Amino acid sequence: MTKHLATILAVLVFASAGCGGKKDDGAPSASGKTAEKAGGSTSTKLDQLGGLTIDFAGSVGKAIGGDGVMIQGDNGIVTIEEVKAPKKVEDAKSDADMYSPKNYKEEKLADGYALTYENSGSMGANYFVDVQRTIAGKTYHCSTTGNSADQQQAVLAACKSLKK
Repeated sequence: MTKHLATILAVLVFASAGCGGKKDDGAPSASGKTAEKAGGSTSTKLDQLGGLTIDFAGSVGKAIGGDGVMIQGDNGIVTIEEVKAPKKVEDAKSDADMYSPKNYKEEKLADGYALTYENSGSMGANYFVDVQRTIAGKTYHCSTTGNSADQQQAVLAACKSLKK
C-alpha cells in the first residue's frame, strides 16, 4: 500500500504541475538521461537500474520514497525499482483488494506477473498497474496509478517492455 500511495502522490504532484503537455525532444532530463528513438519506438535507458531499457519516453528522475526511478512522460508516470524481497502474485492481489478493485486483470508473464485494475476515489477514477519481473537475476517492480485507461495501457506495455 505504501508504494501505491507514493505513486498516487507522485501522479498528483506532476498532474498539478501540468506534466502532460510537453513532448520529449530528446534533450537530457534532470538526471542527464535522454530518450533514444530506435526503429520508430522510443526507448529510455535506465543507468540507475543497471542499464535496463524501457519503451517509454520521458524525463527520468529519482522515485519518491524509494531507490528506483520515476519517468514522467506524455503517456503518464511510471515508477520502477529493484526489489530485494519479491512479492507473490497472491500478495499483490491482496494489496489490490484494499482498493475495492474493478475490472481486475491478472496476467502471468514468463518472468513475473502483471496486474491492472481500477477504482473510484475522492478525486475520480484511478487506473492501477502493478508489474513484477525478474530480469538478469534481479527483480523489479514497475507501477503507476494513472487517471485514464490510456495511461494504464501505455504503462502496462512499458513495464512489459523492460529489458537488459
